[in-house]
Amino acid sequence: MFLIYIIRNNYIYRYNYVLYKITIFGIALLKIDIQKTKNIIIKDLQKQIPELINNEYNFRITQLPSKQNSVVRLIFNKKPLKLPREFIIKIFRTRKIVSEINILKRLANQKIQVPKIILFKKPYLVLKKINGVNLSDFINKNLIGVKELKDLNSNMINKVTLSIEKLAEWFAFFHEKNIVRKKEVPEILVLNKGNNRLRDFIIDFSKNILYGTDFEESYEGNHLDDLAWICCSLLDTNPGIFEIGDPKQKIELINIFLKKYYQKTSSLQFDFNYLAEKIIEDLNIVIKRRGKSYKLSKSKFIEKISKAF
Repeated sequence: MFLIYIIRNNYIYRYNYVLYKITIFGIALLKIDIQKTKNIIIKDLQKQIPELINNEYNFRITQLPSKQNSVVRLIFNKKPLKLPREFIIKIFRTRKIVSEINILKRLANQKIQVPKIILFKKPYLVLKKINGVNLSDFINKNLIGVKELKDLNSNMINKVTLSIEKLAEWFAFFHEKNIVRKKEVPEILVLNKGNNRLRDFIIDFSKNILYGTDFEESYEGNHLDDLAWICCSLLDTNPGIFEIGDPKQKIELINIFLKKYYQKTSSLQFDFNYLAEKIIEDLNIVIKRRGKSYKLSKSKFIEKISKAF
């Protein structure tokens, strides 16, 4: 068996002013008090968004998943004059808002698909809502109960393959456009997105466009760091190695991802041992986040995945 490890749900709710602290699968998330957050947004952003205090423009907010910051979707009952009817507000609990804004602007200038900035005022970053489905939900929904991709119907195989290839193309373009060369560092470095999860990517199948979101963890480093996190997310997302013994269908997706990535980039080289060790490192981080004592063996893991890759 590849790995048999069952994770049980563990929900902890703790009230702390506007925020509730939730632990799901050992990962700390923030759950907001909707009404209090709505009142604070009105107070802080009424000058930038006057419709917030105009009774003709009633609005509601709903929370979106986020680990470090609070993210809400805001929807007006009718479209404001200068704003879309629906947009995303990211409320930063860290000091990384300036870094994320600068990266989003940089990537937009490079024609990389990212959310458009509507406005910002610390600690708020208001972004255009992206139409589509996040990659995590799409993969989870369609691979439950599937042992191999060939078990899917041909239309779904094509759709799943397209989504993973679009993800690979996004990263290839992102890395190629952001190569960093330093005299004191012999190897090629790139801007890494950092701590990637499938949930950070939204695909619009009506246009066959994939968007990347959340750049607060970006840093300069080896391009394989980003690829390893994607491989980790593919292995970990439900149903993954923590729920099933042999995630063959996930290994297939990883192979599709890596093949397309290296077809699209000519500047960066593949290093299997580095990638395998980084995947193990990232999976062990995930296991630790979930509060489990299990630790992956490098030698056994590399032996298993080397055959699959």
